[in-house]
Parts: sequence; structure tokens; C-alpha cells
Amino acid sequence: MTPRCSISSFRPGFIQHKKETLWFYKFLATIVHDHVINPCLWTQDMRDEALEHADLYDRNMRVVDVEGGTAFTTLGIVKHMDAKNVTILDQSPYQLTKQKEALKECKIIEADAEDLPFPTDYADRYISAGR
Repeated sequence: MTPRCSISSFRPGFIQHKKETLWFYKFLATIVHDHVINPCLWTQDMRDEALEHADLYDRNMRVVDVEGGTAFTTLGIVKHMDAKNVTILDQSPYQLTKQKEALKECKIIEADAEDLPFPTDYADRYISAGR
């Protein structure tokens, strides 16, 4: 019996590739993500509860928010950390330009989460809330 779907015939869905996500973030997510999508899927209470597991006990620890996006998760991180010790990394320059006042001291890096541009043990915590 031949399987209906083999690995070689599998075609990923929408926004599975970097080129597709670039257009998604440039035109849709930057407009509606924090105000329409996030409130349904990822609330402040959910974010704060999830961040409890990161054990952010020292404001001087170095933290990288991998796939920082609109920085919704980063806003939760800086409740516990000094913003100057937080790095926001995202592949989309359209996400990274949406800065919030509480994050003005964060370091911002445009890079790929699949190829982190840091030496081993660069940070005390790496956090990603990417879906």
C-alpha cells in the first residue's frame, strides 16, 4: 500500500519560507499583528506566565529575544531585565522598525533565527515565542 503523502511530495503551507514571511510582515503583520492577531492567541497574561519559566532573576543577565517580531514578548522580558541587556533578533526589518519606548535601549539585530550570529554562551537566556 502506497502512502497518500510522502516526504518527497509534501508541499509546505503558506508563509513557510523566508520570502513569503517577508511579504507577510511587510504588509499585514506590521499593521494588525499586535492589535488584532495577538489578543486572540498570545495575551499579556499568557506571555508573562510563559516568561516565568525563563527564570529572569537578575536584571543584569544578558537575554536574546529570538524572533522578536513586534517585540510583544520583549516588553515582558524588560519587566525583569534592564533593556540595555536585551537583544532583539528578527529576520524582518519591517518588524524591527516598530520600536516601543520601553525598548529604546535594547540592541536590535536583523538576522536569521536558524543561524544565530553569536558566539557560544553569548547570553544567559535565549527566549523565543515564535509560533
